[in-house]
Amino acid sequence: MALLAAAGCNKVAKVDNPVAPEPPPRISFDDGTPQRDREPSGQIDVGDETRLANVADEIPTYEEWTVAHNGVKRVKTTQTALTSGELDKDLGSATGTIVLVNGEPIFAEDVLLEFEQHIANTKERMSPEQFEESQPEIRAARAAFLRQRLPMHIQSKLLSSALLRTLDDEKKELLKEGLGKAFDAELEKKKKELGITSRGELEVALAKEGLTMERMRQAFNENQMAQVYVSQNTGTPPKFSRRELLDYYQEHQEDYAVEGKVKWRQIKIDFERRGGEAVARKDIAQVGQQLINGASFAELAQAHSDGLTAQDGGLWDWTEMGSLVDEDLEAILFQLPPGTVSDVIKSGDSYQIVQVVERIDPGYLPFEDVHEEIKTKLRNDRFQQEVKKLVDKLKATAVIEPKYDFGDAPLLN
Repeated sequence: MALLAAAGCNKVAKVDNPVAPEPPPRISFDDGTPQRDREPSGQIDVGDETRLANVADEIPTYEEWTVAHNGVKRVKTTQTALTSGELDKDLGSATGTIVLVNGEPIFAEDVLLEFEQHIANTKERMSPEQFEESQPEIRAARAAFLRQRLPMHIQSKLLSSALLRTLDDEKKELLKEGLGKAFDAELEKKKKELGITSRGELEVALAKEGLTMERMRQAFNENQMAQVYVSQNTGTPPKFSRRELLDYYQEHQEDYAVEGKVKWRQIKIDFERRGGEAVARKDIAQVGQQLINGASFAELAQAHSDGLTAQDGGLWDWTEMGSLVDEDLEAILFQLPPGTVSDVIKSGDSYQIVQVVERIDPGYLPFEDVHEEIKTKLRNDRFQQEVKKLVDKLKATAVIEPKYDFGDAPLLN
């Protein structure tokens, strides 16, 4: 109760990105144990055998992480502005304060939590020589990561600071207490995930991933405060009538198109393998008679088929409409009722008998099956619009002072 009571509400939206998140279910911290189901954030994906040369290319694009940043001010002409000579151009080696947001620092180490965790894991799979050789690529990827993630941290700082400005000292203490309980609950989850029981063991495990308990706590607290502020200032989720949902469905029906596909079995008798078409015709006729007599299609395919999937009982997994070269065969597969067997088909240099196992015909998902999904999407769109307005209002008076050269990073233009 402390966390939300301090903030002036009873519940908080659970979101990882407080700037442009989906409006998720609201949760209560009344018992000090938040029920959080975090979505995994984007990560740099470097394979076990891969050097880090391509790491920068695998970082999510800027647009995937934040909304537009028009209106943020970069200090240029005041006495606190930095000249280009004072700005450190080697962003890949940045440490400590990398930007001031209304005088409050954002530290490189906090922005790089996920990156450093990944690098620590990658280092274990590389020899010392390989890791040393990869330093230029690592620095380049580090700089790119900072440029792309910094806007999210700046916005989180704006939101969390805005929350604190609304609280008196008593409510700040209650907020601190609530955040502590929430963070402890997260640590318990982490210990269970790792199969350990003590905080000391957890600290050792985190250190191996390039993390510390204090850095995790600071990031957690700021994120939570930003979420509380967003929750307080975006109102209740909008409601949409059935007519509005149906209108959206009809206007975006192609988004709910279903591609036709079929799962099927095949018995194929190849002319060349059988010594000519006449022999193949005789063999396929014998197989057909066995099917009429009730023999198993799969067993006959294993015993007699010359097809590529004979050993699997002639089974072809889901095959999309339009993917087969033999259009006549495909037409039969999309006409036969599931479970039934075709007549003998002459296809190129072979005879075939096919059986439809399962099929999904082309068409559209019914409105009744997707109306909840549409409702969620419309709520998300509306929510993001409201959040953008909220953030833009804070950015309108924000003073952003970079301590390193961020180049053409949009937020700092």
